[in-house]
Amino acid sequence: MPICTLHLLALKEPADAQSYVQELQKSTKVILASRPRHIVIHPTNLDTAPLATETWDLLLLLQPKPNTTEDPIPTSLRTAIKSEYKIPTGIPSKLITSYATRNKVLQDKASSIPLTGSLERLLASGSKSSSQNLEISPSLVSFMDELSKTHPGPVTMLNLLHFQQPGGKQSYYQYGQAFIPVAGKRGGDAKLVGNVVTPQNDSKDASSSSRGAVAEEEWWNEISLVHYPSIRHFCDMLAGDDYQAINEKYRLSSWAGTS
Repeated sequence: MPICTLHLLALKEPADAQSYVQELQKSTKVILASRPRHIVIHPTNLDTAPLATETWDLLLLLQPKPNTTEDPIPTSLRTAIKSEYKIPTGIPSKLITSYATRNKVLQDKASSIPLTGSLERLLASGSKSSSQNLEISPSLVSFMDELSKTHPGPVTMLNLLHFQQPGGKQSYYQYGQAFIPVAGKRGGDAKLVGNVVTPQNDSKDASSSSRGAVAEEEWWNEISLVHYPSIRHFCDMLAGDDYQAINEKYRLSSWAGTS
């Protein structure tokens, strides 16, 4: 299983995200590049700082050269980085190989996916809760309205998962199986899923100083990158009784921390 690296980057001025990615692609396999816009669930147990305190300019998933420990970000581009958060993760080869094609198909059909009406019914009722539990909150509705003005199209959600021990992983697997049809009717699709590689004398923090070996139970266990046809489709799912049923039954009991 290939080891990829997930990076959150805050760039120094005057560097801009688009030009940075274009330069990076000249030397490194960039599987995914996206602009982080909003934290739906704030981390509470793991790495609250810098995850929730830094303003991130780029989310990157990179594939380093095989059989090498070489940094996938060349030195010439590292000088433009103000802060970095890095997670090594193992992702099946078939998912990496097919990602570009699958992502294009999802993006192309996004505009044809209808909403279910769950969001409109919930907003009309005036009922709102906390996005920490993946429910509709005032802040999430506000972000949805603002983002929709400039970006009405597809969005990607990054999930960082830290499971309860024991049994959390199995419960989340059950959630994943139930999630497929519920999200699918709103166009939701898990594009990439990977097992986090526990760092051994590897840096995770923005200062790039070594934190030493980290026990598996003390860090993230899995990552997932999930496609939605729009932020409104994502919110439509959260507002649905069908989603909240599986959220309460499987997801909320499975993790010790998430983001």
